[in-house]
Amino acid sequence: MLNDYLPSGFFRKPLLVLGVILSFCITAFAQQQLTVSGKVTNNKGEALPGASVNIKGSSSTVLTNNNGEFAISCYSNSILIFSYSGFEPQEISVNNATSLDVQLLEAQGVLSEVVVTALGVERKSSQVTYATQKVTGSELTKVAETNFINTISGKVSGVSIYRNASGVGGSAKVLIRGNKSAQGNNQPLYVINGVPMSNFASESINQSFSSFDGGDGISNLNPNDIESINVLKGASAAALYGSRAANGVILITTKKGKSGISTIDFSSSFSMDRAAYLPEFQSSFGQTAPGSEESWGEAITNAPDNISGFFKTGKTWINSIALSSGNENMRTYLSYSHTKGNGILEDNKLTRHNLSIRETAKFLKDKLSIDANLNIISQHMHNPPMSGFQATQLYGLYSFPRGLNMEPYKNFEIFDSVRNVGTQNWPFITASNQNPYWVANRNLFDNKRNRTMVNLVAKYDITDWLNLQLRGNMDKTNDVNTRKYYVGTAVAYGGPNGGYNLLNRTLTEYYGDAILNASKSFDKISLNVLVGSSITDTRTNGESAGSTLLYIPNVFTIQNMNPLNGGYASSLSDGRQQLQAVFGSANITYNNWLSLDVTGRNDWSSNLSFTPNGSYFYPSAGLSVLLQEALKLPEVISYAKLRGSYAMVGNTVPLYVTNPQNYLDGRGNVSFNNKAPFTDLKPEKTKSLEVGAEIQLFRNQFSVDFTYYKTNTINQFFSIAVPPGTGYSLRYINGGDIQNSGVEVTLGYTSLPGTLLRWNSAVNFSTNKNVIKRLATEVEQFVLTSDINNYYSILKVGGSYGDLFGQVVKRDEKGRVVVDADGKPVIQSGSPAFVGNSNPKFKIGFNNNFRYKNFLLSFLVDGSFGGKVMSLSEQVFDGLGISKASGEARLNGGVKVNGVTEGTETSVTTVDARKWYQTVGGIQHATGEYMYDATNARMREISLGYAIPATVLKSGFFKSVKFSLVGRNLVYLYKKAPFDPDIIFSNGNGYSGVEILSLPATRSFGFNLNVIF
Repeated sequence: MLNDYLPSGFFRKPLLVLGVILSFCITAFAQQQLTVSGKVTNNKGEALPGASVNIKGSSSTVLTNNNGEFAISCYSNSILIFSYSGFEPQEISVNNATSLDVQLLEAQGVLSEVVVTALGVERKSSQVTYATQKVTGSELTKVAETNFINTISGKVSGVSIYRNASGVGGSAKVLIRGNKSAQGNNQPLYVINGVPMSNFASESINQSFSSFDGGDGISNLNPNDIESINVLKGASAAALYGSRAANGVILITTKKGKSGISTIDFSSSFSMDRAAYLPEFQSSFGQTAPGSEESWGEAITNAPDNISGFFKTGKTWINSIALSSGNENMRTYLSYSHTKGNGILEDNKLTRHNLSIRETAKFLKDKLSIDANLNIISQHMHNPPMSGFQATQLYGLYSFPRGLNMEPYKNFEIFDSVRNVGTQNWPFITASNQNPYWVANRNLFDNKRNRTMVNLVAKYDITDWLNLQLRGNMDKTNDVNTRKYYVGTAVAYGGPNGGYNLLNRTLTEYYGDAILNASKSFDKISLNVLVGSSITDTRTNGESAGSTLLYIPNVFTIQNMNPLNGGYASSLSDGRQQLQAVFGSANITYNNWLSLDVTGRNDWSSNLSFTPNGSYFYPSAGLSVLLQEALKLPEVISYAKLRGSYAMVGNTVPLYVTNPQNYLDGRGNVSFNNKAPFTDLKPEKTKSLEVGAEIQLFRNQFSVDFTYYKTNTINQFFSIAVPPGTGYSLRYINGGDIQNSGVEVTLGYTSLPGTLLRWNSAVNFSTNKNVIKRLATEVEQFVLTSDINNYYSILKVGGSYGDLFGQVVKRDEKGRVVVDADGKPVIQSGSPAFVGNSNPKFKIGFNNNFRYKNFLLSFLVDGSFGGKVMSLSEQVFDGLGISKASGEARLNGGVKVNGVTEGTETSVTTVDARKWYQTVGGIQHATGEYMYDATNARMREISLGYAIPATVLKSGFFKSVKFSLVGRNLVYLYKKAPFDPDIIFSNGNGYSGVEILSLPATRSFGFNLNVIF
């Protein structure tokens, strides 16, 4: 029931929303409507034809005529924004005026543009010495997603986003400039309005929940609340955030009320999802023998299609309403959104409620500014699909013998009259193979998440050049995960009476900082200095329990568990870690063209307790030069900046590795620690060098942003075996040097405002090369992932992060396949062989926005080029004899090879299909034979919309109405792999580039509606 997972009193909030809506409606009707006319000129009094006149907070826009004249209908308290390419925009309050003449001043290019940087500090773009890239909020909602972070894919150079194959609302893995840490976290830090937030997934809590994906921290947010996103890509950009920002920062700025205008913004999006492709199976040969789950039998005709009808049409609704109002002293923003989604698998559902309130106010003659923000999130994910061979609907669906009809098994449950319970209707019950309809309806997985984020900022202007800012934040998340296995489920999950797993975990993060900020100009020198201190305190606690043996059938409570035989019950170890820091930065600008930026930060991490290295310091320095201010450049160059920076960022280690302790297991037994204390542990550090250039041409119509970077992450920590007799099995050591280097280029074009067809375009190009320069002295290789059907991800000196290893077919010195005397291919013995790397050579995104009169068109084409990926699904399909390749081989008389019989020179040209595929795809698991080109390109997004003209709306109740048809992932322009390489098995290190019975990628189409009152 809804009440079960909504916060206490949640239904009081919609009443509050309704009350505010009514008050806003009354205010809106009370506003006077009028027509404002006038003329727009430059500072010489010359008319500016084609200048844009926009009502702030609305899409209502008119252009000036050839004489610079305009007329626009608006409210008496509206704010008009006047803009023209090459000139500074100007905002003017109407204040009942019906005539306005406006003079625009020539802009200084990007000189006046403000960029949000680390700690939420605003800097002029000309003073920023490192690469950063902005994504507007409209880009996040143009084609809506349940996890909005997926919508920035292809829109920011140097950023790779991989979607977890866990259905609607699933998490995503985000990498900025490649993987850096062998055992640490490689994802960026997310920051909301300058305050770091926790980002986690409900996985790896214990073995029972190891593959459960309840969505990461960022996926819970409402994208309609976001004003913009700034991506700080390198260590220089993120150095002030410290340890957690070693992999870059994604800065999120949320919306707040606007002065002088009251609006109600309603958005609704609907999308339908269909499987973009399905595996290809043979339909020529049937079941091997009665009772067998393999399909190496006799030839068949008219094989039924048991698969395509299993996948549903997913449907997702996202409805959001936001209320905004304010004056010079107080501004209010209130929003509520409701997300309801059904995945393409049966009974996979998502329901999410988001309530956000942001209040900003000024006191004490505008010296004191208060910014308070509250976010309440309630989410329920039901039956997210599992990847892998265990507890998945897809194994039983795909492996069902060819030629048999699954229709009788759609009635997944049969009644056991002896026990008076239902049981599974399926002939092949194993840990992997269960009735897919049974799994959907009788293996029930649920994640209920309640999350509260509270943020308070107080800023006091001591003088006109000095201010003090205090911030405090609490981010509290409670996850309740359950798994219910009904009677009849495979014994690996449930005994004679079923099985049950429960996890109740709460993660709370407190953050606070104090920052003294000074900004002063002395003749030709401008100085911006800040000093501050911060503290982050993270706490985790909870309980877990599970049992494959229940006392009473299908009663899923802790009291019904047998904790001794096949069960456990325990409290999660209370985890607490704290990071304290002091930091400072200084930006010195000379004569508006030369800027020096330096930062320094010192951290004290509780995770480094029991070592002499608990405190660590790291600096950064950067320089930027505005060439057009320092030199006489051709008139065609509007703006030119060179920048360079060097930084070092520290990174702490996981909790409790420096002094491991004995502990109680789930049955109350003492488990003795087998890891040696790591008392000389050093913090991981990333050193980063970055140089770049930014150029704008032809009055800022064309832009180029180029960056070269190189990072080296050292002092990695590794676990190695300890000699017998020490009392330990493992110990940690420091070492390693993982290097990433690459190039990022962004090309932009913006048409002049006076043209009838408006076009904004950006091309994002990035390439990253990862090299393992060094491992620890005692470590020849480090295995990230191993023993999944002989798949391995291994770090070796000279290799790269993302190297894949597997067993391969043996070949002689001439490259011929070696076949044994029985006619079976021989599998190469010894260590697994290198078979490819999952990282792309380069990535390209091409994003476009067109406007012709009131018609809007946007599309994004992006691609990833190079790299290899592995499909363990195809391996399994081959072994079972259900794959298209195994069927074609039988029709062709066998597998054609250039081979030789082992120990002889007898040539072999054909291998029996069953012997070949049951060897490489069956028990031998020759994973190296299942590598595919990862190159892919697609139409990622497309939107075609229409905005009702202001002349039609006039000064009525509606300020703006827009409707658009949207699509996502509609067409693959190029793809050779049998699965989508953007979808990964898990967010963990070492799982990129491998697919294991993952949910098919989907193509989506639907509509968006946006109405502003």
